[in-house]
Amino acid sequence: MSVKTKLARQAVKKTAKHTARGTFSKFERKPMRSISLLAIGAAIGVLVGWLIGRAGGGDQAYPDPIAQAPASPSAGSDNSTEQASETGAVS
Repeated sequence: MSVKTKLARQAVKKTAKHTARGTFSKFERKPMRSISLLAIGAAIGVLVGWLIGRAGGGDQAYPDPIAQAPASPSAGSDNSTEQASETGAVS
C-alpha cells in the first residue's frame, strides 16, 4: 500500500471517529434537538429520493432489449416509394 493511500485512509478514519464522538456528545447534551434534527433530515432525504426516483425513471432508463433492425430490400417488403421496372431501372 502506498504512503498516499495509507494517509488517506487514516484521515478518513480519524474524521469518522471525530464526527461520531461529536454527534454522540451533542446527543447527550441536547437529546430532543438531536432527535428532531435527525428526523427532519431523514424526512427531507426520503422526499428528495422519492422526487428523484419519479423524475428520473420511466422508459428512458430501460431501453428495449431487442432493437428493431430495418428490413433489408431482399426481404420482399419494399416500403419505399421507388418502384423497380422489369429491366431493373428505378423510376
